[in-house]
Amino acid sequence: SAATLGSHDTGAFVSNASQSDMYEIEAAKIAQTRSKNADIKAFAKMMVADHTATSKAMAPLAKAAGQTPADKLDQRRQGFIDNLKSASDADFDKTYADQQVAAHEEALTLMEGYAKDGSDAGLKDAAAKTAPKVQTHLDKIKSIQASLKK
Repeated sequence: SAATLGSHDTGAFVSNASQSDMYEIEAAKIAQTRSKNADIKAFAKMMVADHTATSKAMAPLAKAAGQTPADKLDQRRQGFIDNLKSASDADFDKTYADQQVAAHEEALTLMEGYAKDGSDAGLKDAAAKTAPKVQTHLDKIKSIQASLKK
């Protein structure tokens, strides 16, 4: 999986981390517009702020490691965005929450893996600092996801 590949290889880590942030921001902007659920809207607002900050923090570290962050989503993540855009109003919140749980589980694996096994010290440190924030996001969206099933 993408998360496992990036847990050791610096180029794959930078590519996956930057695409993860891009996906999170784009999906959150859609959720802010389409969702009628206050919890989803608040979560989406937090995603835009936190993932924009992560992207800004990682960019100079990636450059120092001789890597260039991705400038567009891969086909899989673009597919998630397309699914989100095409979700019916009735299914939108569930689709967003389900995608967010999966995306944050993958991002957590990526960050924890690179923090443990990565080869670039600056990016390792950034991954270690980012992992707890990703865990917080995952816990929050799982809670929202559970409330949608009631």
